[in-house]
Amino acid sequence: MEAPRGRGQGGRARGRGRAGTAGGNRRSRGGANQAPLAAQLRQLDRLQEPDEMAVLRRYRDLGATQVRSVYGQTGLLDRAVQIPGSHVRRVIPHAPIEAYGWVSLLQADSALQHWRSEQERERALARREVRLPEARRRVSWGSLTPDERSVLLMSQKEFNSFRARAGTGAGPSRGQNPGEAAQPAPQTAPTGAIPNDDVGEDGSDDGSDQEDEA
Repeated sequence: MEAPRGRGQGGRARGRGRAGTAGGNRRSRGGANQAPLAAQLRQLDRLQEPDEMAVLRRYRDLGATQVRSVYGQTGLLDRAVQIPGSHVRRVIPHAPIEAYGWVSLLQADSALQHWRSEQERERALARREVRLPEARRRVSWGSLTPDERSVLLMSQKEFNSFRARAGTGAGPSRGQNPGEAAQPAPQTAPTGAIPNDDVGEDGSDDGSDQEDEA
């Protein structure tokens, strides 16, 4: 007996409702991958802010405080950033001793590179206690060998891998300098060889000759 038509239509309607719900869930899951509203607003604010704010963020590690831009009828003519005097003297050796000074963006880039190199060197020197033999733990940066510097400049993950290789014989042993080459093992005479002092000048055995004379 056939089912009433109304029930069949209701089943199809319920099916459409479930499909629509599933589609709605997919849309909601896709929306969850989007950035939060607060992050979107911050991004929008940055798009609307002047270029000088981006310059300040670029040199914030140098302690930049101000940005000065000079515009003309053709557009931007010049731009400078104000940074502490200690960083200014890295790129302008004869700069007056002041708390802050103005430098061009090119000079600011050079000062930033100097600062990052110094930070990297300080972090490397702090690793001497755990990565170098005891006799080398107080050596200055200029007195370190190239191999020792490379070990100190490794990240912790790289150093762990290097130490694992060293422990299996693929690298220097613990306490050995990284650039130290392994010394070859002394050569030994093959088993069963006759020592030279038991052989006569003519190549015969001295002991057998004495027995013949007796």
